[in-house]
Amino acid sequence: MNSPAHSAPAEQEGPPARRGPRGDISRERILRAADALLRERGSLDGIALRAVAAQVGVAANAIYTYFPSLRAIWHDLGDERLGALHPADLVDLPCRHCALTLLSERAREMAEIPGTLSLLRAQPILGPHSFRLSETIMTLTADAVVDPRDAHDLIVGWFYGSSVLSAEGWTRGTDRIRADADLADFPRIAARAEPRPAAQWEAILRGLGIACARGA
Repeated sequence: MNSPAHSAPAEQEGPPARRGPRGDISRERILRAADALLRERGSLDGIALRAVAAQVGVAANAIYTYFPSLRAIWHDLGDERLGALHPADLVDLPCRHCALTLLSERAREMAEIPGTLSLLRAQPILGPHSFRLSETIMTLTADAVVDPRDAHDLIVGWFYGSSVLSAEGWTRGTDRIRADADLADFPRIAARAEPRPAAQWEAILRGLGIACARGA
């Protein structure tokens, strides 16, 4: 562990003053450096501001010209990854069911990018891409059997929760126990089928009253 004399500046408060932009670095270069570091390590754990600065090739203090804290870097990188879902181009598809399913497939691919779930767990992402995603989901569920806000929360909660549980090994841990232990007292767990995310998704859309137009 580094001594206090060599620790990074307090990331929550930032420095007392901000300097003008430097010609040799930019906000985009910092985000690309943070993204590369996160993809390499797979988690935010243990990544300090100094590591991001070293990836850029500058001193840690130089980062504060563009971001007030390391947390702000992770927030903007998380919002950037949500932007890669390109949700707005789904709004005009003729089938809402198909549009939402395509969005869920894109989200699965996004979740596979190293560090994505760590970014989403770290803090609420409240940027333009996050808002566009929510706006799109609420638009596509405007005629659901519940209010679009509730439909949005159900969809996001299912996707995020199932992704995190899978990534953190809840299913794998139970499967290891099933293989090695007598679970006679828990017959449904002992005999349970493999998870089928596609079937879960279809059940959610049916519950929301969103049917596939192509199957009508």
